[in-house]
Amino acid sequence: MSLGFSIKEGIKGFGRARMASFITVTSVALALMMIGLFLVLALNIDHWVEQKRKNLEIEVFFEQSLPETKAQALTRQIGQWPGVRAVRFVSRQQAAARFKKEFGRDVTEVLGTNPLPASCIIKLKPAYQNAASIRELSEKIKKLNGVTDVIYGQELLNLIDRYVTLIYLIIGGLGLVLLIVAIVLVHNSIRLIIYARREIIEIMKLVGATRAFIRRPFLVEGLLYGLIGGTIADLVIWGVMRVSKTWIFSGLIDRIEVYAIILIVGILIGLFSSEISVNKHLNRLI
Repeated sequence: MSLGFSIKEGIKGFGRARMASFITVTSVALALMMIGLFLVLALNIDHWVEQKRKNLEIEVFFEQSLPETKAQALTRQIGQWPGVRAVRFVSRQQAAARFKKEFGRDVTEVLGTNPLPASCIIKLKPAYQNAASIRELSEKIKKLNGVTDVIYGQELLNLIDRYVTLIYLIIGGLGLVLLIVAIVLVHNSIRLIIYARREIIEIMKLVGATRAFIRRPFLVEGLLYGLIGGTIADLVIWGVMRVSKTWIFSGLIDRIEVYAIILIVGILIGLFSSEISVNKHLNRLI
């Protein structure tokens, strides 16, 4: 009965201060919506980076005078090194065929000979798909006799390693600020509610109500702020993602975990901030 009374009083209290409740829920929903959009942004950046790293290839060019059997032997040797997931040998004939496919001209007909060297294309394991590991592997390959050049997307890798971490830090910092704002908003709302009901709290104290009995309705109200704010934020994020996928870019991704995190964070914000406010301000009345 005590728990049922607390829930009922919490819901009634939520409805009594409609304007304050509306402002608080709206503010919490906006903060959680921004946090959710930051999470979706980070999720898509992480997916983009993962795809770029996954598709990254290192191409090793051999000397033209190097016999094909020797080039194939070097290719097999490289394929056994740590970090190499797969390696594919490209003969001079295959290189000429690839040139014709990409440029629409037969290099032999244009130049009278095939100047394209044999090469091999290397794919790396996920743990080695970073600028430092690739640079180290590239230097190791260049030391092999018969290798003339090693090419990979160095600028793209440097860009990813340099700026993606910075983007994550910025997103995390903004998300933390929004969390603090949401906690402060709920805290202040509960404080005002406690102040407005100070006479009722005094009466409850006089008739023998326990501290836990008095504080529970305020915790319920805080939970409602977070729950409703999180639900609204989830609905808005879902709508934004549907519109964005339809009209902007269909490859955007969002996961059910993001919506669950927003809802859970909303509930925790409501409980945590109301707990702080209740403990701080009820001490003056009880």
